[in-house]
Amino acid sequence: MPQDIDFYMPFPGRRSPDFERARTGHLDWPRQFSLITTESAAQRHAAGSYAELASLFYPRASDDDLDLGVDLMSWFFLFDDLFDGPRGEDPVAAKGLTDAVASALDGPLPGGSPLIAHGFADIWRRSTQGMSPGWAARSMRNWRSYFSGYVEEALSRHHDLPINSSGEYLALRRRTIGVLPTVDLAERTQHCEVPQRVYDSPLITVMLLIAVDINLMFNDIASLEKEEARGELNNLVLILMRERGWTRERSIASMQDEIRARLEQFTTLEGCLPELFASYSLTPAEQQAVDQYRLNAVRSVIRGSYDWHRSSGRYGEEFARAAGARGYLEELGGWQ
Repeated sequence: MPQDIDFYMPFPGRRSPDFERARTGHLDWPRQFSLITTESAAQRHAAGSYAELASLFYPRASDDDLDLGVDLMSWFFLFDDLFDGPRGEDPVAAKGLTDAVASALDGPLPGGSPLIAHGFADIWRRSTQGMSPGWAARSMRNWRSYFSGYVEEALSRHHDLPINSSGEYLALRRRTIGVLPTVDLAERTQHCEVPQRVYDSPLITVMLLIAVDINLMFNDIASLEKEEARGELNNLVLILMRERGWTRERSIASMQDEIRARLEQFTTLEGCLPELFASYSLTPAEQQAVDQYRLNAVRSVIRGSYDWHRSSGRYGEEFARAAGARGYLEELGGWQ
């Protein structure tokens, strides 16, 4: 993300104290599942700083819990990169892959499943350890929504029908940005759960939506040059330019204003939590779980996204050139 683009950010930055240990071994997991098989692919992956991203998203996690977060971040971006080539423009191929991966939610993978699906199966198995069936069902719904969004994006590209409505785009991008599964995992790394009735409350729903929107706006600004280079038209900056006739600068400025407004709304909603606790008759333990969710899941995914997008090499020129090459895509496990 360009350093000259400033954002209002009221939340302090935090990072897991176990970050250095996790970073040292963060390539072991994708290598174990043959998702990274060459030294050049390993170097590109390391440049993305996915271990740092996990340590920012899960600042209280350590040891195996942080490793799970790191492996999820590695998987997310390896999976996402598989749609930068022909598959991202072919809804049939996109559905074939997303269905193969999503089948891990239903049980053991069938024979011949792609490597990327085996990686996800491992993530899902570890994610559900110690969690309730209710949490697993909720997280499963969020994952299915995430996967189906890739098919819809491929359908848009296949028919060469760029999205020209910011509202329509946000509805789709809120799914493919992957924030909800990321926040779900924060409960697992903290070994506590938000009561489902509270998770479904309007207050928590809006707080989560704010976190999702801020993440996708950070991401669209950071990835703008990379996406333009490969001809991608579905980016919020470009959509605002088409929809409203704005310049690039005005579109970005509008997104900066939107981020500030959403963060101010978020802090207002935080002040309503005592009323939520009372209206739902939460026990002290439940209140603590919700408060930890606010601080170490929802807040941290907002601030963590801000910090990572400003420092990650994923959106630099060298990474963008490499990611646009078919050879790079073929190096990624699960391409076939």
